[in-house]
Amino acid sequence: MRDFCTLVLAAALIAGTAIAQTSQTGEPTARDSVLRIGVRSDARPFSYRSERNFDVLTAATPGPLANRKYTGFMIKICDAVLTDMLVNPAGEGGRFTNRDLRIVDVDELVMKNPEKSRFEYFGEEFDILCDPATITNDRRSGLILSPPLFLSGISFIDLPELPKPRQDGCPSLPLVGLVGNTTAAQTGIRAVLEADELPRYNALLVDYLNDGKTNCAKEEIEYEAVRIFASHSEAAEAFCDREYYYYLGDHEIITANARLIPGCDFEHSGRTFTTDRYAIFGQIDYQNTERALHVARFFEILSQKVPFSPSILDTAFSDTFIGTEKSRALELFFWSVRGSK
Repeated sequence: MRDFCTLVLAAALIAGTAIAQTSQTGEPTARDSVLRIGVRSDARPFSYRSERNFDVLTAATPGPLANRKYTGFMIKICDAVLTDMLVNPAGEGGRFTNRDLRIVDVDELVMKNPEKSRFEYFGEEFDILCDPATITNDRRSGLILSPPLFLSGISFIDLPELPKPRQDGCPSLPLVGLVGNTTAAQTGIRAVLEADELPRYNALLVDYLNDGKTNCAKEEIEYEAVRIFASHSEAAEAFCDREYYYYLGDHEIITANARLIPGCDFEHSGRTFTTDRYAIFGQIDYQNTERALHVARFFEILSQKVPFSPSILDTAFSDTFIGTEKSRALELFFWSVRGSK
């Protein structure tokens, strides 16, 4: 990883040296002089914004993200790296201060344009994404990424008592609720079908995947099998209000959001249908030497803080999942990444 970061630094210096970082007026622009960090305000318990000090503060000195009320497992990891960058300058030309840092709420961007994936904002709005982002082949294109930092999987929770079907045979509510532009939206339905977890509704879900519409009655009566939400807050609230049957998404995210709503009653099988590894993603801007140096240094420090004991993974986990034990699969995953304690 160190050799990789050294190559990135050298490439950035060569590519960026001859390019002036100025606006059309000839003055340096803020966008050209800062490191931009993308965070989520609605991806609890990994990246979210909270006004409760209990969520945000830890035993360590709060980092720049915690000072803006952002917290969660991935946020705590990024904050540890950013704090190291602030405290330990990287020699000549490596000076880094809070003024060099811009924090961008990615959920606010996506809310304004729901059709656009947060990954499409790389380079345009932020350089590093600190959220529960699943490693996929598509997402590796043109980006750098950290070692895997967490193991999760797509699952669902369901209502304890399902409402009776309508007279035409269709379910009285939408079957599934999920958040758009997520791996749950892209692969979750297929994963549930492959596992044959809901055989009674397979035909409806297949119809949905084929054309986005389902006709569950003999007559041409359109039925909404899958409801798409803009955020997990909206999806969890609608689920707890019994507006659909199954809340689909990454296991920790859907359960954390449902538990946040007082009186929400749900059941969970404990089964996951995919194996998703989360990482922190970044993009090098070779047109901007200073920014490229900051991004490369971020990933160099991250690569040093993850594999050894004490690891920032252990601290982030204990601070985020207080009183929660790791599953055997997650324990083995952590061990493979950072070794025994």
